[in-house]
Amino acid sequence: MPLLGISAPDLAAFDRFAAATGTQPDVYDVFEAWGNDRPLDLELAEAVAVRGARLSITWEPWDASGSHTRQPAYSLRSIAAGDHDGYIDRFARSVQEHGRPVSLRLMHEMNGKWYPWGSGVNGNRPGDFVPAYRHVHDRFTALGVTNVEWVWAPNAVYTGSAPLAPLYPGDAYVDAVGVSNYNWGNEIRDGYRTSWASFGELFDPSLAELRSLTTRPVWISETGSSDSGGSKAEWVAALSAELAARPEIVGLIWFDHVDEARTVDWRIEDDADAVAAWRTVFDARPRVPRGQPLD
Repeated sequence: MPLLGISAPDLAAFDRFAAATGTQPDVYDVFEAWGNDRPLDLELAEAVAVRGARLSITWEPWDASGSHTRQPAYSLRSIAAGDHDGYIDRFARSVQEHGRPVSLRLMHEMNGKWYPWGSGVNGNRPGDFVPAYRHVHDRFTALGVTNVEWVWAPNAVYTGSAPLAPLYPGDAYVDAVGVSNYNWGNEIRDGYRTSWASFGELFDPSLAELRSLTTRPVWISETGSSDSGGSKAEWVAALSAELAARPEIVGLIWFDHVDEARTVDWRIEDDADAVAAWRTVFDARPRVPRGQPLD
C-alpha cells in the first residue's frame, strides 16, 4: 500500500491527528507562498523529521493575500526570466542545508485558472509554464541541491481545464507526478451543486492522462471527502481497495483542513467513524520505520 500523509495547518494539528487516529503519517505537506520571501523553516523541517515523516512543500509563486488570477510580478514569464532568482536561490540553499529529502510540489494545479501561474490568467500564454518550471529546477541543479523530489501535480482534469501534455516539463525535470481532487458530496461549490463521487470517479480520467505522459510514480497530492450526501467514514474505508487496485499510486495526502469559505470540514480526527476507517487503511500496508528515510 502507498505512503499516507496529511496536509494540516501546523504541527500541532499534525500531532492532534496522530493522537486521535493512533497513527503517524508518513508525509506532512505545507503550503509556502513565495511572497513570504523566507527560506525553508529548518526548525519545522527538523521537527517533521523527528516525527518520522517527510516534509512536502507546496511551493506557490504568489502573494497569498493578493488576487488569485492577477499578480503580474509572478507571471510565468517573469519566473522564467529570472526575476525571482534571488529568492529561489536562498530557498534552495536552505533546503540543501536541511539535508534530508524534501518533496517540492511546484506551481500545482497549473491546468486550472485559479492561481497566478494558471493557464490563461495573469498574462500567461500557452507554452509559458514549462520554461518557468524548468528554470526553477535548473536553479537548484546549478547550486548542487540534490535532496529534492520534484512533484508535478495538476488538478484533476475537468471540462475546460488546460490539456496536460503541453504543461509537462519532461521526465528530466520531474521525479513524481500528483493530482488533486475532492469528494465534495452534496455541497454548493462556487455556485454549483456537486454530487457524491467515488475515488475512481474522481481520479481515473486524470490517472489515464498522466499515464499517457510518463511512467513516473503517482501521488494523490490532495484529497478529502465531505460527509454531505454520504458517509465520509465509508469513503475513507474504501481507500484500501481503491489504492490496491491502482498500483501506480505510491502515496496519498489527506487535506486535513476546514474550508472556511465553503464551510466544508475535511478533517478526520473529529469524526469517530472516520478515525476508525483511517486506522483500517493505515494498518493495511507496511510501515516505514519511524525516523528512517522514505526513499
